[in-house]
Amino acid sequence: MSLRDIKENLYKKEAPKNLSEHEISQYDPTVAKNTGEMNKGADDLWAKKNGFDQKEKKAIKKGVIAFLIILGIIISLFAYWIIRQMLFQAGNATISISGPSQANSGKLLTYEINYQNDNRLSIKNATLKITYPENFKPSQEAGFQEENLTSGSFNLGTIKGKSQGKVILNGKAYSPKGALIYLRASLSYNPSGYSSQFQTNSQIGVNVISAPITLEVLAPQNASNGDVVDYQINYRNDGAEIINNLVIEAKYPDQFTFSSASPKASSYNNSWDIGNLELGQSGKIVISGNLEGERENIKKVEASIGTREKGEMIVFNSESAETKIIFSPLSIAQAVNGKKNLNVNADDTLGFEINYKNNGNIGLRDVIVTEKIDSPVLDYSSLKLDGGSFDIDSKTITWKASDIRSLKNLGASQMGKIFFSIRVKDILPVGEEKDKNFVIKTVAKIDSPDVPTPISMNKIISSNAINMKVNSKLAISVKGYYSDQAIPNSGPIPPKVGEETTYTIHWKVLNVSNDISGATVSAILPTNSQMTGNIFPQDANLKYNERTNAVVWTIGNVNSGAGLLSSSPETAFQVKIKPSPDQAGREVGLLGKTVFSAKDLFTEENLLAEAKEKDTNLYEDSSIIGKNKVIN
Repeated sequence: MSLRDIKENLYKKEAPKNLSEHEISQYDPTVAKNTGEMNKGADDLWAKKNGFDQKEKKAIKKGVIAFLIILGIIISLFAYWIIRQMLFQAGNATISISGPSQANSGKLLTYEINYQNDNRLSIKNATLKITYPENFKPSQEAGFQEENLTSGSFNLGTIKGKSQGKVILNGKAYSPKGALIYLRASLSYNPSGYSSQFQTNSQIGVNVISAPITLEVLAPQNASNGDVVDYQINYRNDGAEIINNLVIEAKYPDQFTFSSASPKASSYNNSWDIGNLELGQSGKIVISGNLEGERENIKKVEASIGTREKGEMIVFNSESAETKIIFSPLSIAQAVNGKKNLNVNADDTLGFEINYKNNGNIGLRDVIVTEKIDSPVLDYSSLKLDGGSFDIDSKTITWKASDIRSLKNLGASQMGKIFFSIRVKDILPVGEEKDKNFVIKTVAKIDSPDVPTPISMNKIISSNAINMKVNSKLAISVKGYYSDQAIPNSGPIPPKVGEETTYTIHWKVLNVSNDISGATVSAILPTNSQMTGNIFPQDANLKYNERTNAVVWTIGNVNSGAGLLSSSPETAFQVKIKPSPDQAGREVGLLGKTVFSAKDLFTEENLLAEAKEKDTNLYEDSSIIGKNKVIN
């Protein structure tokens, strides 16, 4: 009932009898009396309720339990961390290297590598890896496993807590004086109860203060553009032991053209295999070539000595020398057959042209030009001169003013030319194994008394050199037989129309002065000629293509002097012919032109030798002379 309804009922003249009736509640006096609510005062009714009900108590209890669990976990983890820190810390596993920080190259060095585990826990799978440069050679130590040229390791296994140990590494450093090398140690391990791997490192630097091999490089102090220069490399074993498998390598300056070396280079004109060098043993290498450059340029030549392992040079010592390019008032150059660089063959005629010039601003008196041509393969009887005189003892041609009038006073910027020729011997002088790899070296020089000689410097004499390598001479012998001991033949002699007759062809090669590789002999059989398949020796690498009628004999490498100083490679094979009626009364072809080809390993040129075709006119077989033409 709304308040408005109650108000209307109250003020009616006749109020409803049931106006005071209402639903029983805690506000009813009779009810309140029984429940005690009516006895509460005003303060009791508005007072804050004390305590928590059951739901609130349960929630609080759960929160407290969760907090205690989390706190327990945190405390446990912290305690575990503290305990682990007490049992293991990476910084408590250490290594150190002790030993000499200065060393004489080639002397035995001893290094002590100490390792220590200050943890309570043991460390397992401990490996001590040692790394070093290629020019440090470790000795064979107990427990040391060499992995490659620059590293090895000690397998330490388990290192107990609160323990330490050491290993010894001996070795020798082979380095140039002043080199700084580093030995590095790395300890890798797993602490007990850990899956992670830990590592600690240490290193020591070693300064090399001396070298076991003395090396000296000599070069001219100065040279003019295009001059011939000689470099000399001196070496000596001043160490305490034999040094094995030594190699010397030279690094030439820019614009240096190699001409020759004594002894000859082992490879690439700049590397020499010295082999073993005894205590106190010494040697030298002299290198010649032309040096070009602009005035005031400094040209440096370097040399290194060491060993070569797996294609890499391990240097024991290195030195260098410098040459200054200076101005020369005289210049000279030469060409052979119009070229400055060339290889020549036996029986070649060499046409020389010498060009000279006064580059200065004043004339030069009494100029002399010389040309030295010294080689055992030259035929000096064929020398043709345009003036000048030849001294057979010094193998030198000299031109003076009496030969060329302009040399009396060569004016400023004046130039001139000289021509002469000489022939290479047809038969190269090969009498023993050392007679190989021939080189014709020619050196032209020009000088005048008016050219000054500066104090503390070399006299300025202009020169120019050419080195010509001589190709090996190849030859191929082709012979045919009917009566042959290696492969017997059959059929009518003279050959008869419609009937088969067989012949044996012999190939024999000759190689004179240089080693060769990739040697092959090949020929084409005429259509009417075929191989039977019989060859000698039976293991000869001889192939026949029936479709092209090509025969190829693969020989491979052939040493110099084969056929002169040693036996020649030789093979034989059988061919057959069946003459046709149109061939009656004529000789029948057995073999086409034979070609012998190979690569010269000294001059690096491809060489060829050829032999003429072969037919049934086999003059080398006396048993069938006059029986070479086909009959009916």
